[in-house]
This record gives sequence, structure tokens and C-alpha cells, in this order.
Amino acid sequence: MDAITRPQLVGALQRALQDIDAVDAAWEGGSAAFDRDDALSDVDAVAVVADDAVESTFALVEAALHALSPVALRYDVPGTAGFAQKFYRLRDTSEFLVVDLVLMRRSDPLLFREVELHGHGRTWFDRRGILVEVHLDVARDMEQARARVPVMAAHFAMFQHLVTKERLRERRVDALRFYQSYTFGPLVEALRLLHCPQRRAFGPRYLRRDLPAAVCERIEALGYVRDLADLAVKHEQARRWFDACIERLLALGPGSGLPAE
Repeated sequence: MDAITRPQLVGALQRALQDIDAVDAAWEGGSAAFDRDDALSDVDAVAVVADDAVESTFALVEAALHALSPVALRYDVPGTAGFAQKFYRLRDTSEFLVVDLVLMRRSDPLLFREVELHGHGRTWFDRRGILVEVHLDVARDMEQARARVPVMAAHFAMFQHLVTKERLRERRVDALRFYQSYTFGPLVEALRLLHCPQRRAFGPRYLRRDLPAAVCERIEALGYVRDLADLAVKHEQARRWFDACIERLLALGPGSGLPAE
């Protein structure tokens, strides 16, 4: 059988969800919401459903997917609140063409519609007129962003010795893990606060989209460590860069924003 294409899969999801009366609205998010979907993109589908129809909706969608191609893999995301999420991979698709299906309960006000965070979702249908794009409260968001700076600075200063200690012990895995967790990760967050503060919680994902090219090249170089000697050099470079970022962030007064360069 020929491989199922992305348009075929999207069409099957749209039809399946639209045929379910308990579904109020559905749209495609993820890379498609930023017009950056390509041959390697999965399908990020989101729907708002009646509170008591979550499991039945999953079952009906899964049956529609199975009719298109047998479901080879399914993963149910545990511990979600206000929504439920499942991943599907069909037998006759590319390994990259995974369905990420999120069902929002009708009573939950969280709709992932903040443009700054989730882009412009591609609406499939909207029976109740609920898919209204919203914007973050800039003043409140910047206040929360500024509050992160002293916390980050204190945490960073406290735990850098862990990287050095494990490097001196020649425990390569431990040293690398501490470097990624306590040095590289906080540096990425500090850079996001400088360049795209509203997306500060996205970590190392989408850096090529969110940060200037020169900054990306520099952070990517620090993300790859060859050996313990290389770790010593890059740890020091990352520490200096983080300190410089924090100095700039702290220089911004309480009434100022965190503008991109």
C-alpha cells in the first residue's frame, strides 16, 4: 500500500472530528500554526469537546484513523489537567507523520490560543464561535519574566560547582548531565529573556526560530561537548555568557520591559 500522505491524514482527522456532535471546535496547531510545517512535521490536532465525551471522542477518532491505516503505536500522556492527549502512529505513514491529538474539555478555559506562544492555529471548524485568538497581558507577563531573573541568578551561582566536581572526578556522564541541567539550560532561558521573553519557557526548542542566527550558532556550539577538556572550556564560556546576560537583565528597571536586541 502507498504511504498515507499528510493531507490525507489531516483530512481524515477533520472529517472524524466534524462528525462528532460533542466536538465544539477543532484546529491544527504546532508548526502549522506558524506556517513552518514541512515533510518532517507531525500533525498537532486540538479539539474542544463536551466534558463527558473525551474518551468516546478518542475512540471514534482512533477508529477513523484505523480505517485509513492500522494504528501501529499509541501513547496516552499521563497526568494532564483540563485536557487529555494521545499520540498515534499509523502503520502506513512515514515515521515522522505522528498524530498528536489534544482534547480540551469544554469547561476548561485554556485553549492554547495565545498568539505569542501558539501562533495562528489553522481552524478546521468552530460550531460555537469559541476560537478567538488572544494575546498575553504584556505588563503582567513582563512582571513575571523580571521576577525570574534574580531566582535564576541565585540558582545558577549555587550549583555550578557540581559540574566542576564531577569533571574533576572524571565522571563524564554526571558532569555532562549537570552541565546541561544547571549551566546550559539556564543560559538558554536567560537568552530567551533577552530576545523573546514571552517564549522563555520553551527551553532549547525552536531556537532557530526565536533567536538571532549568530546567537543560535554560539549556543549550539556550547551544546555539544567532545570530552572533559572540552567541557571545562565550554563550561567557563557558558558561565561568562550567563553572567553577562544576567547583568543586562538586572540593569533593566522595574518599569521597563525585556526587549529583544
